[in-house]
Amino acid sequence: MEPCLKRECVDKRTLLVLGFGNPGRQDDGLGPAIAEGLAQHGWPEVTVETDYQLNIEHGAMIAEHDAVLFVDASVTAREPFEVKSIQPASEIAFTTHSLSPEAVLAIAEEHFGACPPAWVMAVRGHTFEFAEGLEAQARENYGKAIAFAEALIQVWRKSTMDFKKKTILAIDDDPDIRAALRVVLEAAGFTVGEAANGEEGLQVAQSIKPDAIIVDLMMESVDSGSVVAKKLKELKFEGPVYMLSSAGDAVQYNVDARELGLAGIFQKPIEPKTLVNTLKRELVGE
Repeated sequence: MEPCLKRECVDKRTLLVLGFGNPGRQDDGLGPAIAEGLAQHGWPEVTVETDYQLNIEHGAMIAEHDAVLFVDASVTAREPFEVKSIQPASEIAFTTHSLSPEAVLAIAEEHFGACPPAWVMAVRGHTFEFAEGLEAQARENYGKAIAFAEALIQVWRKSTMDFKKKTILAIDDDPDIRAALRVVLEAAGFTVGEAANGEEGLQVAQSIKPDAIIVDLMMESVDSGSVVAKKLKELKFEGPVYMLSSAGDAVQYNVDARELGLAGIFQKPIEPKTLVNTLKRELVGE
């Protein structure tokens, strides 16, 4: 998502982390807990705020930053968390809190002329009774979520935004995997295209002409990722192609990276730093 044209440029890029929820209702405190954990790093370009719920004042706060990460508990998200890019939309309600993240973004855009890149991390919670302290599964989800958030922020802090000229195509039938890839790659400054299956991926590749492609090994058929890689090679796609694989897939199906013309294989779950560093090295020589 490109920065709003009305937004004035600033010399120093800053990121706002908004953790919201009620710590007095057990797992509803996941958002503030993660935000407070991130605040301990003391990153100078990262502002961390916590609140019981989102409100109009947060729109003004967002307008003072170049990107925003919302963190909240969820009763419906997959374990341990889901993460996605969002855009301003005042009619969307993401949670039961007073304003949704999309609505707060709409306020920032309409009243302050700011529409920075924004992401939501929804961390799965299980117990929302009136008591303090996270439930056991929520504590485990907290650990995984904050590790991902830390890696995402580090990717964002080190990005120069010069990679907007580079486009990555993610082909995967799992929308959560595609969402996570988009968040990490956009935080690093890449432009991202998506496709939900192999056939669509080949069509999108010919349309947007990406600089690199990441394709899941197992989609609508057992080895559809291998088929896509072979067809890309036949189409003489010149950019690097990476396979995305669950642990053991590469061994089980004996994927021959050299024969398929693969530049490498990424294992799930995705490690943001490894993903971004690999693409930087391959595409821009860093």
